[in-house]
Amino acid sequence: MTLGFTQEKKEVEKRIKESEVHEDAIEWLEDAYENKRKTKWYYQTDGDEEVFEAKLKYKKHLHSVEFNLKGEVQNVEVLLKEKEMDKAVHQNITGYLENNYNKYSFSKIQIKYTGEEDDLEDMIDENEFEDITINYEIEYYGKTDSEDELWEGIFNENGMFLEKRVVKIKATDNLDY
Repeated sequence: MTLGFTQEKKEVEKRIKESEVHEDAIEWLEDAYENKRKTKWYYQTDGDEEVFEAKLKYKKHLHSVEFNLKGEVQNVEVLLKEKEMDKAVHQNITGYLENNYNKYSFSKIQIKYTGEEDDLEDMIDENEFEDITINYEIEYYGKTDSEDELWEGIFNENGMFLEKRVVKIKATDNLDY
């Protein structure tokens, strides 16, 4: 089943001070990640949506937690290595890529958790996954006869394709004079 295709991903991320972040976001993060190390905060926009993002290392993985501007948690993403993926999920995702591209390679693999704030907190500090939606957010290079792009694909918890969009990397990431 093929679901969708969204336009372009044009994220802009700017490092900010913790003092610029809504206090509810800071409080939630401290409750959920009790033994966390240093957190880096970012303001991020993709043109439509504005969020605060906390990035930290927790249990040997990089975690990224998005909050809306009111300080409400939106999702938790955990960076994975390809070999850490569930075998069946990996097979489904690579099956999709093999069927749709002549060549492909993974750029970034994240598992994305969404749910109510309390449920996400329980997932982190008690390893409970009740009422949590799990998706995989995969950035990959995909080449066809007519396309050669960096894509962001969203796959469900079983590795079935949901949607994709082209990732546009700003040329202004280079120095502007």
